[in-house]
This record gives sequence, structure tokens and C-alpha cells, in this order.
Amino acid sequence: MKEKSLKLCMIVVAWLCLVSAATCSDEYRTITDMRGKEVQIPTHIEKVVTIDDGLIEGVMTVLGEADKIVGLGSSSLKKSSEYTFTNVSSGNYTYNNGMNPVRYLNPRFADLPLVQDSSTGINYETLASLEPDIVIVRRGSCAASWGTNEEGLSKNINSIEKLGIPTIVVNAPPCYDEPDLSRISEEIRVIGQVFDKEERADELVAYLDDCVDFIKDRTADVQENEKPRVLALGLSPQSRSAGGAGNVRGAIIAYYIEKIANAANAYTVTRYTSDTGVVSAEHVLALDPDIIILPTSSGYHPPSELCSAPYYENLRELRAVKNRTVYALAWTPSNCDASRLEYPIDLMIIAKACYPSRFNDIKINEWVLDFYSGLYGVDKETAKELRSTQWLNWAVEDNF
Repeated sequence: MKEKSLKLCMIVVAWLCLVSAATCSDEYRTITDMRGKEVQIPTHIEKVVTIDDGLIEGVMTVLGEADKIVGLGSSSLKKSSEYTFTNVSSGNYTYNNGMNPVRYLNPRFADLPLVQDSSTGINYETLASLEPDIVIVRRGSCAASWGTNEEGLSKNINSIEKLGIPTIVVNAPPCYDEPDLSRISEEIRVIGQVFDKEERADELVAYLDDCVDFIKDRTADVQENEKPRVLALGLSPQSRSAGGAGNVRGAIIAYYIEKIANAANAYTVTRYTSDTGVVSAEHVLALDPDIIILPTSSGYHPPSELCSAPYYENLRELRAVKNRTVYALAWTPSNCDASRLEYPIDLMIIAKACYPSRFNDIKINEWVLDFYSGLYGVDKETAKELRSTQWLNWAVEDNF
């Protein structure tokens, strides 16, 4: 009798262990992030903290998961911006309400707490108080620039994980020696796995890839002697204060020019570095590119700034200024060469600027509306607002 009771107890204990293991298995899943690390995350995620400047938040918006974000790692996702420059003929001109597209699409971001400060780093007390189910970090973004070196990455990630918070890491392009848009696709797929929405993430990757392939197909047969020389010039006020005309750092735009648009880069940059990249007016005049592209650089810079601001009078003899072949890229605050979901806009602007005849059926000011609609599933009026928040209305004014 005792022997039967003992066997029965053993069976019950074994059954309870199996039930417990199954329950634990149902409550957690394992994801391999871009460190190659297996991370156990809750099956049902309700609260997320992101440390990034827009890509993670953009992907979550597309996936329908942005409402789960309870804390942010970048102030650029909370605010709108304005930028003023001086026009020779009309005085000061101010651009208002510039913002990251995901900030426009998610107004609640303005009220979310920040879990880190640019000067002091991550506030672990604030992070812990939010009780997130997971933290997602985009290593190499402005918000997680500390992650580009292994020591900084390990220190910060270990500190987060000591709070008992599973942490997923995706790697932005600056984490690699050579830019490659496939890395962004990998980031998107990892985030899709986190929210168990791999199919929707694959659709997003396919949409972005189609935009890139459209441009590459049209420029693939351009001969070397047909390629215009393109200079990506950041008109940073800090660069002017340092005695220069602007700066030229940033590998991703060079990659866009050379590998996607198939044009000639007037000033070769191998990768993102901490170097200031300041170039003098004399240097820019010596380069005398056919086309000048103006990225976000410590502020927004419309074509009219280079062509008419009094502090650029010494660059009036540039052929690009004389021919009005100066074009501004979309407003992307806190980009750090990392790129976000809107990167096809920059690609299309560069390609259209380089080869207007090959893209004569494309009007950038109209194309971006279709792009936003396809990316975020928004209506035309919302797409127009997104165009405005990225300060692309110059393309409407110039019929570009």
C-alpha cells in the first residue's frame, strides 16, 4: 500500500513539474538579437521602453505596436523643432513644426518620460519605475551612440539586465565598417519577431526594398562619363563657427550617392567617424560639384539657404548654386548616419537630382505622399502633414 502511495505521489509530482514547465514555456519566448544573443522575452508584451531616435518606434508604428511604448531614449521623439536662416532678399525665414514622422503619428510621445539624458546617460531609476516588459536598443543610433564600442554596450546593457528587464539589441549601420541597407532590413525583422509579427515585418522590408530597387534599376546602366559629381554638404552653424563652409562626414549618404543612385561622390567618406569633417569654402569651391545635397546638420537647411543667405555669399560661384542644382534632404533630427524608415525619400531626391531625365515621370512632392501612404497606411491629408513635418514643402514650391 505504501509502495502504491509513493508511486502515486511521484506521478503527481512529475505531472506538476510538466504543467509548470509548460506554463513557463507559454509565458516566454526566445529571440536572437543582432548581437547573436538569445534573449528570453515575455510572450505577451504590454510595456516597452525604446532607446533609439525613430527606427524602432517607426517599425512598431507600422506593426501596430506603438501604443505599448511607455518610455523613450531620445528627446527628438518628443518635440517639434524650428529653424531660422537669413535670406538676402527677404530677411529671416523660419521653418516651424519640424518633427520626426513617428512623433507626428504618435502625439502621445510628447508626454512620455525620457529614460536617459544626453549628458548623464541612462537613468536606471526612471527606467525601473516604468516596469517595462522589455527594452529595445538600437545600437549606433544617436540615442545609443554609447553602443558603438563593446565596452559601452556591455556596461549599459548589463546594467539594464540587472534590473531584470530583457533587452533586445539591433544594430544600426554605423556599427559596421561598410554601409549596407540590408542591415536595416535585419533590424526590422528582429523587431517583427519580438512582437510575433514576422509576416508584417517582411512586408515592410519588401516595400522598402522595392523603393530601392526602383531607383537602382533606373540608374544601373549609367556610364562613368555620365555620372554627375555630387557633394553632400552639411551647412552646420558649428562648422561655420569653426571657420568652415560646412561638413562632409557621414558614410551613409556617400553610399546612397555611389551605390544606389550610381553617381560620383565629390568627396569620399569611408564611414561615420567622430571627426568634425569641416571643409573650408576654398575646398568646396575647388571641388565645384555639379549637384549639392543638403542633409540635416545641426539644423534644417533648405536650398535657398545656400543660394541666398549672406553668410554663403563666398559660395555663389559654385556651378550648383548658379544652376540651382541644390537640393535638401528630409528633416531627420538626431540621425547620426543611422537612417530610419524614411530613407527611400533621401534616395529618391538624390536620384532625381542626379538624373532628372531618367526620373522625369517622378515629382518628389507627389511621390513622397504615395510613399508615406504605403509605409504607414495613412490617407493623403496625413501624408501631406508628414511631408510638411519633414520640411519637404520646398519640393512643392519648386515643382520638384
